[in-house]
Amino acid sequence: MDDDQEEPFGWWGWHWQPPVPLSIMQIIEAGSADIELMALLWAMLSRRASIIVAAEPPMAGKTTTLTALLDLVPPDTKRIYLRGHYETFDFVREEATDPAHTYILANEMSDHLAVYLWGSRIYKTFELLDQGYAIGSTMHAETVDDVIAILNSDPLKVPPKWIAQLTLVINLYVSGTYGPSVRRFNTVHMLTEVSGGTDDGLLPGVKPLLLSSWNRPADTFQHAFNQPDVIKTLAAWAGCSTEDWTADLKRRKAHLDKMAESGVRSIEGTRASLDTFS
Repeated sequence: MDDDQEEPFGWWGWHWQPPVPLSIMQIIEAGSADIELMALLWAMLSRRASIIVAAEPPMAGKTTTLTALLDLVPPDTKRIYLRGHYETFDFVREEATDPAHTYILANEMSDHLAVYLWGSRIYKTFELLDQGYAIGSTMHAETVDDVIAILNSDPLKVPPKWIAQLTLVINLYVSGTYGPSVRRFNTVHMLTEVSGGTDDGLLPGVKPLLLSSWNRPADTFQHAFNQPDVIKTLAAWAGCSTEDWTADLKRRKAHLDKMAESGVRSIEGTRASLDTFS
């Protein structure tokens, strides 16, 4: 495999000046997510959940958010950065590539720039989920339904069974993209595979499960992932008991609480503290 693919390729897209990267603790500090929600994302990403961060407007913080969340994936993970329209997927044929320890990363799924992923290359990326790879990317989409519709429509036509393996879809809210803005994790969904159709008329075979939503008037997060039926689904996905899942989530939240109390906020400090979790 070309070693260059382990380095970001046009990661920030086209900007006069690249955005300033943030840590997960700075995202929490800004109010974009709370510690309980971040603990959930940590528990899922540590188990190699695939993820798309989506928002309709440009400059909403999609790539900044995804970049910060990548600090929550297993430390032994190899990151392969796709090269947009130039991607050949040669790494798949390399014996040294271990799908079970590899995240395939695309800065954005759109046809806006040549460094972004689109067309048959998105289809190929989702196909690799069946081989054990995990994927992470961003997309211009306001809701989880929009994400599903874009992936399943022309020219992508990603099959429902692959879309259902996406696991996490985070849709961001941004009050404006110029000057001071409010950014929030508006909704967080887990995609699940179901047989037959769905009750709400969405894509047959794929059901979004709401994990968290932002209450705009109160500026608080409402967490559905603490409900017994959702806990059961998450534990089954993680391959553990509901008791073990709940205990793991509690431990991760306690670790993040201590990080916040001790003033950890920089990217380097955050990474160092996350490395001490066991």
